[in-house]
Amino acid sequence: MAVSATILFLIYTTMRNFITIGLLALLFQSCNNFIAPEFAGVNAINISEVKLSQITADINVKVYNPNKHSLTIKSADIDVSMRDIKTGKLLVVEPITVASRSYADCDFTVKLSTTETLKAGIASTKDWFLNSGSIKLTGTIDGEYGIFKRKTNIDTLVKLGDIAPKSKTQQHNL
Repeated sequence: MAVSATILFLIYTTMRNFITIGLLALLFQSCNNFIAPEFAGVNAINISEVKLSQITADINVKVYNPNKHSLTIKSADIDVSMRDIKTGKLLVVEPITVASRSYADCDFTVKLSTTETLKAGIASTKDWFLNSGSIKLTGTIDGEYGIFKRKTNIDTLVKLGDIAPKSKTQQHNL
């Protein structure tokens, strides 16, 4: 009887140690300093639809993940502002994964209100995007960082005037 009690005690302490180590590992994982991803530049913009009330554009943005773990962006609630006027929303088309400490080209959709874009004094969307435009992105993204789900604030200015075709045959479809 004493032998089985000893064995049960050893099993209990071993399991307790494994659980403690697992909980500590989760604690250290969650204490990692999370840094919001950076919008490093715009690769391409395609105006895909123009309606009386809304302009829809597909935008390919270079995103940098400065964290130790990969980041998967599941959704976003990001306002797009031009000349300090909220003109639309940036939407996640499908989940985007950016490897740790690396850049990725990410596809988003931008839905702009035609009325608000005109209020911002932008008569020609093409000229704005190609020549002098910048957009301010403000809001939150929902993503997964390691095994944790995170809501991250975004507040950045993306300069659009630096967009240039990569070759003579590759032109922006605006």
